Amino acid sequence: MKLFISYPSDQHDLCERLRLALEAEGHEVFTDRAELKEGEPYHEALRKAIGDSDAMVFVITPRAVAHGSYALTELEFAERRWRVPGGHVLPVLVEPTPIETIPPYLRSVTLLQPQGDVVAETVAAVARMRRGVPLRAWLAALAVLLVVGAAAAFGWYRHQLALERERAQREQLAAEQATAAQLCSAGSHAVGWDQFARIAADHPGDEPTRREREDCGMRWLREMRVSEKETFGALVAKIQPVLAQGLARSSGERRADLRAHLGWAEFLRSRDGAAAADPLPQYQAALIDDPGNVYAHAMWAHNLVWARGRIDDESSTHYASAARSPREHAWLRGLQFASAYQHRGLYGYAWQVANDMRVENEALDRAQRDRLWRYLIDGSLLFAQERADLLKRVSPGESLTTFEWLFPAVQVTAEQLPLRRFVLALLQANTGQRAAARLQLELLQKEFVAAKEDSRLSRAVSEVLTDLRKTG
Repeated sequence: MKLFISYPSDQHDLCERLRLALEAEGHEVFTDRAELKEGEPYHEALRKAIGDSDAMVFVITPRAVAHGSYALTELEFAERRWRVPGGHVLPVLVEPTPIETIPPYLRSVTLLQPQGDVVAETVAAVARMRRGVPLRAWLAALAVLLVVGAAAAFGWYRHQLALERERAQREQLAAEQATAAQLCSAGSHAVGWDQFARIAADHPGDEPTRREREDCGMRWLREMRVSEKETFGALVAKIQPVLAQGLARSSGERRADLRAHLGWAEFLRSRDGAAAADPLPQYQAALIDDPGNVYAHAMWAHNLVWARGRIDDESSTHYASAARSPREHAWLRGLQFASAYQHRGLYGYAWQVANDMRVENEALDRAQRDRLWRYLIDGSLLFAQERADLLKRVSPGESLTTFEWLFPAVQVTAEQLPLRRFVLALLQANTGQRAAARLQLELLQKEFVAAKEDSRLSRAVSEVLTDLRKTG
């Protein structure tokens, strides 16, 4: 075939390799505007080169489709040459490019998105085009068809065009859905939500759009934060109607997920200080639809702790039921930590959650570890009453194992090392290793005395040593 390659200037090396590969397959290739004869009118020569071609390969990059690019001028000539791009224009996506910036003429055919070598996959795609009916043979066949059945040929052509248009629309819809979902999962909830709203307006009744829009709304509710100029109520009002409409089309686990998030939406509205519905009926209804629903159990437990200011048997039972679900463990642990950090009297529960994560081989991120150190290690364990409560949360042996798992010596700073030594000795004493613990604490005390240090840590060391000496 005679091929015209349109490309931005910064892709010259790629297109030179592509030209050589295509010519090796027997094609005649026009790639470089420098091939124009000296003194020949520029636009006219390009128009003629495209007019003489059987097909065009269009290299897509952000620069190629930018306003004013010469590649777009070449594409305009191609559109005049072939009103329908199918079988004549091969768009090749070589750099990530926003779908909305790609001209509709190119989007009406399938974009080649190479997963490996761009040149090899493009040559293969051209070969598939070549196996189709060549332009000259197509024109001859069309002339015969016009003689024996012009109406039938035109009907087939319109059918094929409709199929191509439908396929292009499906591909564009899938790309738009993926973009909106990615925005939502990356934390740009409002932008992703607005994108889904536009897609839903353009494609009313599309089931995948409905479900992904609901997923985005539920995620936004779980991760919702507000700025000084925002309120929970205003944001929740955007999401609640969509989730409520989804109830009528759902059942089982899906329906339970939606109900639980509608309850959570009411909890968020209450945080503005405004009157809000009790979320409990939604959680109860969700557990009728799906008795093990992770969201309903966890959100119910959080609501109990929020209202009562304590971790009691009822909230612990709901959190334990949520943990038995195979879904959303990372989110669940974050909610449990949020409950524990509501006030100092609950910090010990965070230690229990961390121990459960170790037992279940779940990973803690850096922020969670830092917060445990700040609130528990450099906080509760330095005060006698809080220390006693924390040590009762987890068995002595597991507490020691969890501490060493969370804060190995190689990961603490020199400044943190004395505190780590104190906590390690404290936990060793709690397991019955009193002699080793006492020796370590006495060494620490001597260091503090020599340095004339009077701090929370030095006082805590003295308190624990005194207790150890009293009990032998």
